[in-house]
Amino acid sequence: MNADKIALNENTALDEKSQIVETIRAIDDFYRQADELYRQTAWRMGLPDCAFDIVYALVNEDGLTQKQLCELGFSSKQTVHSSIKRMIDKGVVELRGDTPRTQRVYPTGYGRKQYEAHIKAVLAAEHEAVAIFTDEEQRQLTSAMRRYINALNENLSALTFH
Repeated sequence: MNADKIALNENTALDEKSQIVETIRAIDDFYRQADELYRQTAWRMGLPDCAFDIVYALVNEDGLTQKQLCELGFSSKQTVHSSIKRMIDKGVVELRGDTPRTQRVYPTGYGRKQYEAHIKAVLAAEHEAVAIFTDEEQRQLTSAMRRYINALNENLSALTFH
């Protein structure tokens, strides 16, 4: 009887681990799929990923620093800086400010004309995608994702590498 109980506990633990692995894979797949959807959208707009992120951010809020753009677009300083330089050369954005630390990135008239309607269409598509959920489902989704990210942050931060 004791052996049966141990076997049952081991099977339950294996089932739980298998469910956890499935969930991790599903989360990873969701991130990859979302990434690919935005990559394809950027490509259809004729923009590299980082430039898309910059234009997307600037439609929502004018005059962002390069640091803010890095945080909003999940790109490195070097990538954002290079992308901004290319976008300046193409007349899509401009820098305003006296020093590199105070400079902010703004869309030019051409940049607005070229991309604002496209980005607003992307924002509308995002809005419609979220609107398939009830208010309660939206709260549950964001709550579950917040809990997951907080737990992941706690667990990854606790790791030590030598």
